Amino acid sequence: MTMNDDVILEILSHCPSTEIRKFRLLNKECNKRSYESSFINLHLKKTNSVFGYFIHYDERSLKNRSRFVSGVEEKQEKTQISLEFLPPNNAKIEACDTNHGILLCVDDKFKGRRRIPDYIVCKPATKEYRIIPNPKTRFFTFATGLMVVSSNPFRYKIVRVSEPKKGVTKKGFYNHHCEVFDSDSFAWKRLKNLETPEIFPRGVKPVSAYGCLHWLTEKNNVIRFSMRTETWSIFPVPDDFTCNNVLILVNYEGKLGVIHSNSTEESDLWVLEKSFGTSWVKVKDRKITALEDTYAKPVWFLSNDVVSLAGKDRLGLYNMNSNNCRYLHKKKSFYPYQDSARNYFIPFYSNYERVGLNKDKKKMNIYKASQHGLGSNLIIVLLIVVCFSFLSYMNRFY
Repeated sequence: MTMNDDVILEILSHCPSTEIRKFRLLNKECNKRSYESSFINLHLKKTNSVFGYFIHYDERSLKNRSRFVSGVEEKQEKTQISLEFLPPNNAKIEACDTNHGILLCVDDKFKGRRRIPDYIVCKPATKEYRIIPNPKTRFFTFATGLMVVSSNPFRYKIVRVSEPKKGVTKKGFYNHHCEVFDSDSFAWKRLKNLETPEIFPRGVKPVSAYGCLHWLTEKNNVIRFSMRTETWSIFPVPDDFTCNNVLILVNYEGKLGVIHSNSTEESDLWVLEKSFGTSWVKVKDRKITALEDTYAKPVWFLSNDVVSLAGKDRLGLYNMNSNNCRYLHKKKSFYPYQDSARNYFIPFYSNYERVGLNKDKKKMNIYKASQHGLGSNLIIVLLIVVCFSFLSYMNRFY
């Protein structure tokens, strides 16, 4: 790396996350360094963003509770992050776009014997929320996923998989209802039923990568939903993995990854080589060694050198370079050990820019257009620096 690359990263640290993703496509070395924990921490400070985890638990009164735990050592949040601003303060987090800080919460309410929930999309950092129309709630929900598909103008989609009355087809395939909510149309749309050779994973939070949501099945297959085409596909994990190993889907450097581990040895990381390919590549320089907490499992990669680990009673950040773990939260076991930790520890990374969830869409687009100028100007400055560096380099040969 040269000094010019450091200057580029310094400029990038002031940019919104959406602009950083664009530049990652242009420079391979800066792409890798922009995923390092040193840059992530710098970006948090320069953009006044917040990073942490929502820890979900059920009280004995059957009320849903979510507590936010900061992921940084120094307190730099502008406001306290919580879900207390949501009505009526009994909502459960069903889905999350981690990198945009957008949540889908569901508040179960009953009128007589009928269950009539509220579906609420919110941004806790700005305390914005909007109640959206309900899907076909008479069908039992298997899984839900949310993704912000556009930041300017702000647009998101939600996919919901549920169980119909006839769960198995005549050919022996498992049958699933599929619905998609688009914030542009502000309505749910029914898709063609999804038929799979095995039942859809129930209550599992999906992993976002390549503009798709991914779920890992019990038979080590990956079910993928493309938000752009609104279509499904299924593909296997690497052939080397056996049923005796523990597999966990993750996002690593923007790619879909799978962590392969067992109870005695180190955990290896593999990533999908292409967005819609099926070829997996092992990341040779990334391993997670055995920890004192044998139940601790990876939840989310904050960066390419730091991964969050969650056990029955604790949550921590594990640095793969130093082999050290810094614990963020410790509490007596509050969820069943057989459940996935990802359902109880939800990573959250957000800025404090309003997205207009509770505003008129036309007015908000005007506001977003005015705010977009800042990110565009920073990118222009960055491109000028890159061009100047290239010209200086070429002048050495003339």
